[in-house]
Amino acid sequence: MSKLIKLTSITAVSSTLAASYYFYFVDRDGFHYQNSQWKKIGDKVQGIIDGSENINPSTPSNSNQVIVVKRPMTETMKDLWNEQIRNTANWFYSWGK
Repeated sequence: MSKLIKLTSITAVSSTLAASYYFYFVDRDGFHYQNSQWKKIGDKVQGIIDGSENINPSTPSNSNQVIVVKRPMTETMKDLWNEQIRNTANWFYSWGK
């Protein structure tokens, strides 16, 4: 009985793989494969390696600059402490309402 179950499961998996291969690569002249992102990237990389594809260098845009201000850690801790004190006071006074 167990050999029959193993044979059936192997046959089912093989049939599923064969059907998916057929529909992905063969059916409609490989439409899904030809339009897949993976193939497009592979073709572009192969073109760069062969030298037939031009590499356009990207220039960083200056319009998206982010200004970072570094504050001392003591100021950050003071802000956190003050926020906790305010939250505690609000919680305490909310009991009387």
